[in-house]
Amino acid sequence: MAIRDYVKLMRPHQYYKNLLVFLPVVFGQLDSFDTWFAFVSSMLPVLMLGFGVLCAISSATYIFNDIADIERDAAHPEKKDRPLPSGRVSRTSSRFLAAGLLIGGLVTAWLQSFAFLLMVIFYIINSQLYNFYLRNWAVVDVCSIAVGFVIRAIAGAFLIGLHFTSWLVIGVFFVALVLGFGKRKNELQLLGEDAAKHKPVFTQYTDTILNHGISMAATWVVAFYALYCYENYRATLETQPVMMTVPIVAGMVLRYVYLLFSGSPVGRKPHLALKDKGILAGGILFVFTLLFTLFFYAPVYDFFFSLFPPLFPPIIIPPP
Repeated sequence: MAIRDYVKLMRPHQYYKNLLVFLPVVFGQLDSFDTWFAFVSSMLPVLMLGFGVLCAISSATYIFNDIADIERDAAHPEKKDRPLPSGRVSRTSSRFLAAGLLIGGLVTAWLQSFAFLLMVIFYIINSQLYNFYLRNWAVVDVCSIAVGFVIRAIAGAFLIGLHFTSWLVIGVFFVALVLGFGKRKNELQLLGEDAAKHKPVFTQYTDTILNHGISMAATWVVAFYALYCYENYRATLETQPVMMTVPIVAGMVLRYVYLLFSGSPVGRKPHLALKDKGILAGGILFVFTLLFTLFFYAPVYDFFFSLFPPLFPPIIIPPP
């Protein structure tokens, strides 16, 4: 019985999902780079605390889920090596660890704000409904996972006192659908005809259904991101051409879908996408292009216009 087994039981590799708590701050206070950076810097401490709370709560739900599935996981080709089904940790000690994480997370959330506490409670309720009921229904199971992602993002908005918008909810929801359907597809690829023995929901899923789910969700991710950029920057596209980031997002989504269909384990382990050179390069390019188009495009354009007026016509801002 080693400490690393208890750390593994908490599934820290899944904590990347809780980074969604930082998402609202990315698109807040965008008047200038200085004001945006100052806003982000001032909000980081409270968001990091919120991230820690969600990590503790999510670990508790993972442990409770592992306790409930211990026999089924023991027969799974990959999950059998987890601390609980392998017998490296006991059920009793796991329950104590989960209870401690749960209580600590709830108390800390309550000290942050009542709204944040409510979102944490909603996350717990959704997780337990999924663990004990919703995961047995095709499509409903993936939608429940997506709701958990949305709750994380909304919790971040409440932490920093911003109103969450329908764009935030819809965007995060469809990204989560891609991950959820992708996970089911990879699990079906791994388990084959024995899939239903490990997860009853695979009596309802087929490879064709999952392929359509992935394609539909991936399409809507790009479509809604493009609509978000146009709606929010329609009046400033001359000076903030954020639409330039849409092809990059489309390329990253297509790369992820390619990995899913090529049999990569990235579906079962989405954190591996961060190690993919294509997605990593796309992410870096996206961040650079987003910052450039938001804050530096107009000054750079004006500079080149001053050097080569015939090649760079002046920016004409349409009347409001």
